[in-house]
Amino acid sequence: MESTDPADTPLPPSLQALLHEIVDYAGLFPPADLSLRRALQNYADYREESEAWMLSRFVLPVRRLPDLSPFHRSFSTGAPYQFSVLGTGGDTPDTFLDALGRDLDVIDAFDEEYGGRATVDLMEVPLPTSLIGSSQADLRSFFESVHQRLVADGTAQLDFFFEVSTESDTIEGLRPLCAAVAGHNSRQAVPARSTLGLKLRCGGAEPSDIPSVEQVAALIVACRDAGVSFKATAGLHHPLRHYDDGFDTEMHGFLNIFGAAALAAEHGLDADDLIPVLRDEDATNFQFLKERFAWRNAAVPLDGIEHARNALALSFGSCSFEEPIDHLRDLDLL
Repeated sequence: MESTDPADTPLPPSLQALLHEIVDYAGLFPPADLSLRRALQNYADYREESEAWMLSRFVLPVRRLPDLSPFHRSFSTGAPYQFSVLGTGGDTPDTFLDALGRDLDVIDAFDEEYGGRATVDLMEVPLPTSLIGSSQADLRSFFESVHQRLVADGTAQLDFFFEVSTESDTIEGLRPLCAAVAGHNSRQAVPARSTLGLKLRCGGAEPSDIPSVEQVAALIVACRDAGVSFKATAGLHHPLRHYDDGFDTEMHGFLNIFGAAALAAEHGLDADDLIPVLRDEDATNFQFLKERFAWRNAAVPLDGIEHARNALALSFGSCSFEEPIDHLRDLDLL
């Protein structure tokens, strides 16, 4: 992806490290609900802006990949476009795998058409509901079936981020799920054909769709302990936790979540330790210095931030790229 080098900006290196390629642009989805033409044009424009170093993939449903054909010329210049696709999924392993076969056919046709000028390297898809709370053995079997389907298809590399709900039974099953994911990843060849991670939904249509800070903390720690990465989506337009009048509830902030992940990775914090970080609404407690990020008295050096972003907290999807930037400016961070 062609982007402005953050080193050319006067921003603190710790802020650059925490926010580098952090936003997956999802302008097709609510509440933005843009047309494909408008969303793609926005994405192309964002790639040229001074904040392009914060921009990562373009998100769209896998079934919409053929709709990109009229915009073929848009991908002819600059760095290749990167796409994350929302997979069809299924409630059971069998229906999931059947749908995956069809999805892979669409991705293969896309790869052939664009010849590297645009790539799909990540799929986001719900974990089959029948596997929620399943044993490690059942989960390992499912992940191996996904792997074998990729091998049979000849797919070179496609990473999966399985969305999990934050209901209590799912949270309780995070450790065996993360263990199964980690076991799968450890068996992948180098370079990996496909690695797996988890996806956390932080918002939705109803206040009940927003996970509690305890649930977010539990997921961060479970992923950290297993060496599994996660990405987030929905409800993260604001840097800090805040009260939303429209939802009549508290909503999460991306500095809280990604800062908590960096602190968890650096200091081995448990879930209870992360809850105050995730609840904090005071911007002065989040300090971005030349050589470290600090929350109150706990600090993470630059290499620790980079490790957390590469190995634990990957990115978050947002239907707006401008709102997170505007709110960071409101806090005098950009």
